[in-house]
Amino acid sequence: MNNGAIGLIETKGLVGGVEASDAMVKAADVIMISKAYVGSGIVTVICQGEVAAVKSAVEAGTVAAKRVSEVLATHVIPRPHPELDKIISGKYVRSGRGTIPRFKTPKPINKSKATPTSAKASDSKEKKS
Repeated sequence: MNNGAIGLIETKGLVGGVEASDAMVKAADVIMISKAYVGSGIVTVICQGEVAAVKSAVEAGTVAAKRVSEVLATHVIPRPHPELDKIISGKYVRSGRGTIPRFKTPKPINKSKATPTSAKASDSKEKKS
């Protein structure tokens, strides 16, 4: 995302997202960089390119998607910050597949199998006597 822009179109349903993506790449010199399933049938498609090309592509994609689906939102971000790539790529954002690194939590100790250390010590003293 160097000195370009990203454009987002959010639709209700995958068909609208695919139609928007097709119109965007045909209308301007942009590339599709991501698709996200937000939930409840909402799909967001994201393109990248020069600012003017992205604006044109988002407009064309919006018109095309409205023919087959409901367009919920559109947005163009000129010169996005490089850190935004982490969110778009899904490296540090939880998705349906759990892409946030999960830390292993210690398993609870089964009390029936484990005996306290003080009980072990007293048992060994009683056995020796």
